[in-house]
Amino acid sequence: MSSSKQDQSIFDTLAARLDKDPGTPVNDPTESFWQVPRLPIADARSEQLPEVADVVVIGSGITGISTSLHLLRQDHSLKIVMLEARSAISGATGRNGGHIKAVPWADYYALKEEFGKESAMKITKFRLSHLDALVGEADALGEAGKVGLVRRVEGVSGVYDEEGWKLAKVKLQSFLEDFPEERGRWTICEDQAELNQLGLANAYGFIPRNANSWAGGSLHSVYKSPVRSAYVERADIYQARYPLHQRIHCTLAAGLEREMWPLRGQMTVQSVPEAFPRVGGTRSWSAIWARGFDYITQSPAEDGSLYLGGGFLQGGLEKDQDLGSTDDSTLSAQCLEHLEAVPSKAFVHGTGAKVEKKWTGIMGFTGDGLPMVDRVRSHVSGREECEPNVGGEWIAAGWDGYGMVHCWLAGKALAAMVTGHEDEVRDWFPKDEFACSKERLDKMSAEGALERFFGSLTSENKR
Repeated sequence: MSSSKQDQSIFDTLAARLDKDPGTPVNDPTESFWQVPRLPIADARSEQLPEVADVVVIGSGITGISTSLHLLRQDHSLKIVMLEARSAISGATGRNGGHIKAVPWADYYALKEEFGKESAMKITKFRLSHLDALVGEADALGEAGKVGLVRRVEGVSGVYDEEGWKLAKVKLQSFLEDFPEERGRWTICEDQAELNQLGLANAYGFIPRNANSWAGGSLHSVYKSPVRSAYVERADIYQARYPLHQRIHCTLAAGLEREMWPLRGQMTVQSVPEAFPRVGGTRSWSAIWARGFDYITQSPAEDGSLYLGGGFLQGGLEKDQDLGSTDDSTLSAQCLEHLEAVPSKAFVHGTGAKVEKKWTGIMGFTGDGLPMVDRVRSHVSGREECEPNVGGEWIAAGWDGYGMVHCWLAGKALAAMVTGHEDEVRDWFPKDEFACSKERLDKMSAEGALERFFGSLTSENKR
């Protein structure tokens, strides 16, 4: 078989994998670093399913938490039931890479080309706004928000590919032309002395930003605020119990199998040698390769452990088992082979780093790279729509691995839409861009998603 035929065969296999119903989460997921020790809230559940609910939220991650919290801020009398297939915050939110990081220079160019300048700017501003929003939420929690939930650090994007570095400079310039107010916050550094001083090995250059943030991977403190009644159960029971209520899907939703698909991500915690600088309280990194990128944060504690994830497709398409996979009970051998070598390849003092903890998590991707935050119409669900004042279905999902700069404020916007205050969010929320219109969905397919996805692997446009 020729190489082109082999590639097409692999492509067809992957497309068929994406077309499958993702089903429900597996029962025995790998243990995430962020979920140890296991906190009591993880297993909180009602003794029995409540008989009455105003709103049913499916999914207990950051999107479900934010939506519930903002609904209660509007109307504290609302009875909200949260359904979760496993333990609380056990999905992507409890398995993330630790960044709340928008990198507009890396993805604005593509957004503008595909969606136009106005939409690209609105999406970019929305992503950038999450830094202050989440820092503000942590501050509002008082003492509970001071335990590593959020901290500001410098974000450093090191580029380890010559052509990729040339493209990075073009992208940064494109971004700054339309966002002149950001000029003082982003710089280009390619001096080898600076690279060595920063501890980057083999990089062609790096782009730092003087304000970034890092999340400690846990929202258990926030979780206590919105959840009035949480029940951990298979989510497919909700239709019979709550047929005419507001139902919000904060997860992969039935009816969108061809437009939204899963991808398994790999994370590690790695110990570092004594010579490795302990700068986790002030810095995080991204390592951008010829294909794809990795995301890296560091513990602010004396141990200086690296929280390092990524490695997607670094071993080639023929080894891939992550596209379309919802099995986070197993690890990704291809990603791990790459991630184990990253510290020694990317950092001056990285040789000798050792993987101490490894786990996987499932992310939701869409056919055009943008989330879906909208009312679920009949062209999606196949069910007859009820009158808005009676109830309805909603969705907030498909973050493309970029959830921490989408989810929180998307939950706030969705809460406003559910309660009939849609006009209040139009100034700051990309409602039209994230809508589940039939026109948008009709353009999506597994084949198109793969073509677009592979074309973006050289960009740092997922988190």
